[in-house]
Parts: sequence; structure tokens; C-alpha cells
Amino acid sequence: MKLCQIARTAFALGCCAVLAGFLKFANVGAQSNASVPEESVMSVQLSAVDQIAADDVTTRHVHLHPQRSVAAHRFAPAENDENRQAHAHANPHSDSDSVASTVFSVPGVAAPGFYPADLSNPTHGKVLASVQSNNVYVNCAASCWGTPSVFLAHLALSHFIHITDEYAHSTANNRYTVGASTSIKEFLPATLSQSNILQIVHAAARTHGSGYDHVYHLFLPRGVDVCLSTKVCYSPNNPSNFLFCAYHGSADFTGIGHVLFSVEPYQNVPGCSVAQPTPNGPLVDSTSSTLSHELIETITDPDGDAWLAQNSLIDNGAEIGDLCETPFGSYAPFAVYGKSYAIQPEYSNRFHACATTP
Repeated sequence: MKLCQIARTAFALGCCAVLAGFLKFANVGAQSNASVPEESVMSVQLSAVDQIAADDVTTRHVHLHPQRSVAAHRFAPAENDENRQAHAHANPHSDSDSVASTVFSVPGVAAPGFYPADLSNPTHGKVLASVQSNNVYVNCAASCWGTPSVFLAHLALSHFIHITDEYAHSTANNRYTVGASTSIKEFLPATLSQSNILQIVHAAARTHGSGYDHVYHLFLPRGVDVCLSTKVCYSPNNPSNFLFCAYHGSADFTGIGHVLFSVEPYQNVPGCSVAQPTPNGPLVDSTSSTLSHELIETITDPDGDAWLAQNSLIDNGAEIGDLCETPFGSYAPFAVYGKSYAIQPEYSNRFHACATTP
């Protein structure tokens, strides 16, 4: 009888343990799903208001993400780079005192005691301690670019995003959130001009908000090119003009004011894609690598006057992501909030190297 009671007790305890384990697993799954909510996509039409606004932009800044063969020849990363380079040449060791204080304790660092590729912000340009990403899908569903909203949600909750802490002067969690997305279906030319891009940016920003609280990521479908000028393009089928993979920038519109944005053409093309194999395949990881590059550069240098490499002739004008691209797009996978991606690291002044953790 006593043996039977022991057996029944053991069985009951075993069932409880199994049930507790199941509930714990279910709860973890629920939390995981809760961290990546279903994407909200709003359909928006371009209007005459957007055309007028694009033509009336007062100031505009663009920082290019050069495609690999061009980057190897040190292509200037900014379209409107002259003023910044003049400023950098006038201040060749700007912020060197603060950098030197960090590295004098490192053996073998010669005078003047700084790492030339470290980023500096001598003019105290604007950085983003928090911002909401809003995706803009042009003439194709979100799946045409893989899972950008899922990746952004993982990035927002990851250790990786905290590489920005030292530049943004914040350590808060989940400060780079994901907001509502926009779907734009319009008859557009096969090669988009800056006016086309600014119309789309304006349409999204008048819907969801302007200022430093939002950054709009414009996803362009496969086969669509974009040019800043006749010779400076994303154009995989026209190698002579194929100079960049993506870019981020800002513009001031009459009426709605300052808007931050990135332009994300189709990345699964030679010169922009990450090397294979990767955990999620070429489309998802290539899109994610460029998207993180542009978002993190927007955080650390939204207007082209904040965190830049200014102490090196070779890397002058480079941003946090530019310094960490490899010649062949080959990146070791690492976990971004528990999901493995093969994406590029970002530059850390703390480590004086490219890193995936803060």
C-alpha cells in the first residue's frame, strides 16, 4: 500500500514538472511572439502636395553606402561632402584630447595618442537617443525584401544595438522601436530621381510624422534603380554608374519640417549582397545587413555633422558602418535578440575595432 502511495505521489510530481515545463515553454513562446508584433501597413497615395514639397526642399544631406568595388577605391561616402571635408581638414585632430585620454593607457600607442579610425563629434552634432523606424514599401509587398520589420524588432531588443550607447549617450533598452509601415503603389520610372525619392519620403512623413522621432526606410523593388546624378547610381545592370548600395539622409520640407530617411534598393545583387551561406539566405541577410548599417549611421550621424572618422586621411568622412564592411561581404553570423543573422559589425571607439557587442 505504501509503495502504491509513493508511486502515485511520484507520478503526480512528474506530471506537475512536465506541466510546469510546458507552461514555461509556452510563456517563453508568447513573450517571443509579443516582442515581434504583427506589422501594421497603411496604404498611401502620392499627391500633388508631395511633388510640390519635393521641389521646395530647402536643405538636403545624403551619406552613401558605396558598393564594394567602389569602396575599395575609397569612394567619398557623401554626395555633398565638400563642406564637411573642409571642416575636417581645418580640424585634423579635433576631439583628440578626449580620445587620447582613453588610449594613453594602452601599451605601444605612439604620440599623439589616438586611433586614427576612431569616430569623433567635435561640433556636438545631433545624435538620436531614441527613434522609431517606419518602413515604406514601394510597389511590392514587405516579403519582397525578406522580413525587414522582424529584423528591426529583433535589432531594437538586441545587445548589438547598444554599440550606439557610447555615441548616443543613452543605455536605455528598446529605445529604437518599430512603428507603422507604409505601402505606396504608384507608376514610377525604372530609374528614380531624387525628386521621386523625396516625394515618397514626404508622403510617408505627412502620414506618420516628421522630426527626429522617425526615420523612414524606403524599400525599392528588384529592377528599380535610383540615381543622385547621371553618374552616381544604384544600377546593378549598368556597372559604369553603379556606385552605391544604399544611403541615408535628411531633408527639410516646407510645411512638415525635418525628415530622416534611408533608401534601401534591392540588396541581393553582386556588390551589395552578403557572402553565402548565411543563416537566413541571401535576401534576408543582405537586406538586414544594409538596413542595420543605415539605421545605426542615422542614429550616430543623422545630418552629416556628428560621429565621423576625421583623424585619418584614408577614412576621412567615414561613418560607424563604413569602417566595418569587408571586401567580399563575408560576415560571421551572430545572434540578434536570439536569432542568428549574417550582418556586418559596427565600429566601437571603446574597443577601437569593429564589434557586435557594446
